[in-house]
Amino acid sequence: MEGSLFLLVPVLLPILAGLGSGLIPAFREKKPLRIWTGFFLALSSAAMICAAWATPGDSLVLWHLTASIPILLSLDSLSRFFLTLVAVMWLLAGFYSFEYMDHEEEEHRFQAFYLVTQGVLSGLAMAGSLVTFYLFYEAMTLMTLPLVLHTRTKESVAAAVKYLVYSVFGASAALLGIFYLSHACTTLSFVPGGALTPEAQAGGKDALLWISFLMILGFGTKAGMFPLHGWLPTAHPVAPAPASAVLSGIITKMGVLGIIRVVFYSVGAASLRGTWVQTAWMILSLITVFMGSMLALKEDLFKKRLAYSSVSQVSYVLFALSTLTAVGFQGALLQVLFHSAVKITLFMTAGAVICKTGLTQVSGLRGLGRRMPLVLVLFTVVSLGLIGIPPTGGFISKWMIASGAMELPSAFAYIGPAVLLLSAILTAAYLLTISIRGFFPGRDADLSACTPVRVGPLMWAPMLLLTLLVLVGGMFPGELITWFSSLSAAILP
Repeated sequence: MEGSLFLLVPVLLPILAGLGSGLIPAFREKKPLRIWTGFFLALSSAAMICAAWATPGDSLVLWHLTASIPILLSLDSLSRFFLTLVAVMWLLAGFYSFEYMDHEEEEHRFQAFYLVTQGVLSGLAMAGSLVTFYLFYEAMTLMTLPLVLHTRTKESVAAAVKYLVYSVFGASAALLGIFYLSHACTTLSFVPGGALTPEAQAGGKDALLWISFLMILGFGTKAGMFPLHGWLPTAHPVAPAPASAVLSGIITKMGVLGIIRVVFYSVGAASLRGTWVQTAWMILSLITVFMGSMLALKEDLFKKRLAYSSVSQVSYVLFALSTLTAVGFQGALLQVLFHSAVKITLFMTAGAVICKTGLTQVSGLRGLGRRMPLVLVLFTVVSLGLIGIPPTGGFISKWMIASGAMELPSAFAYIGPAVLLLSAILTAAYLLTISIRGFFPGRDADLSACTPVRVGPLMWAPMLLLTLLVLVGGMFPGELITWFSSLSAAILP
């Protein structure tokens, strides 16, 4: 090995802890399992943050597949951002799961794969080359599959198979692109601005464009981009709420990270700007934004409505990236951050409602404000963030995304912001109606069963912290914008 061995700690620590919680018989009991899991969740998240910000060395070569293809962990500004994001969100969702899993059997199996996935995501965030990224990307799919499959019902098995099929197809498309780029790039390691050879830039443009488009589709599968979005609304309703939260808040963002690494660190934005690939990418992203919002509005199943919302909202990020502008890129990263916080909170609130009341349909939530007032207040506040209402973080990210679109020298300068505005209106319709009916059920509502329900601090504390993040980040975004501005300046010519 060459480099800083400390980079291995956030990868190996949660993986080994997860293996322990799955194999040691004592952890069939909930109390010792939660002490073990909670300790290593906190320790692993601390190790991830230390690796991101306090590591003496910034790279580690694990081994060489060939003389020119190293399996490499490396830190740059982008990996530091994603590593920190995963550390915070994974920790909060993990502690939330302790109270939620009171009604679930075989919790040790869930916690084992949850910890192992944290280690895999650490490696994915720190991957320093396309091959390293692909290896961890595939491992992520395999480790998150049991989270979808956890209840082992007929529906969960079908959802897990669908998730696997979509993921394998997307990853295969990405792998084909990696084969091509191994000849078209000077290196498969990530280089800000791209690493195409002069020959690839001068000739073979058609092949490069098709490969780039195929890789965007491949990684876009995990991000839920049309037409390969179908796994999301199938997997979320059957997975436990903590799994749904991180699937939407974190796992979909790994598809976004893959697209960023391909477009801005391998192919180069300049190679795609003004081409049919950029146009097709923008069209697919905007279709997904609108389609996801419309399907969410029509859906009555609570978690499935939130799943369709994720389909729509993650494609805000994809559209922002497709503009290939500095402002759009900054807006994309802000949307990654705030959407993660918002959507994890929304799925946590849905999980709390389902866990404590057994209600799964939106139409059954009238009067919920009397039973779970704090939960519904937090749901409402982060919903405002998803809509993009100030002073929440969602307003800042969507403002910058629209600003990036308006720099385009095409009709998308008007079409993009118009679709985003329409989607915001639809988002308000499918989220705020839940809050309105929850707090103001109407005189004809039967409120005889609306007795208060206790929600423990392991549930409400993570939701409250993430809600505060959405609010504080929206009121004081200056440092984040400065950081993302310096990052975009390094990769966009």
